Amino acid sequence: MFREEIEMTLECAVKVRKHLVRILDGNNDAELQAQLQYVNSLIMEADSMQNEVLAA
Repeated sequence: MFREEIEMTLECAVKVRKHLVRILDGNNDAELQAQLQYVNSLIMEADSMQNEVLAA
């Protein structure tokens, strides 16, 4: 169950990142840049958790 939740979180975060990148293309909005950094950190954290689950 936990593994599926991590995968779903990772998939959602990647979709949000793609959307933010599309919005930011040619736009230098500091708030959106901060949101993109936050989403990137969520992706890295979910990826790390997924690796830990797979290693266990």
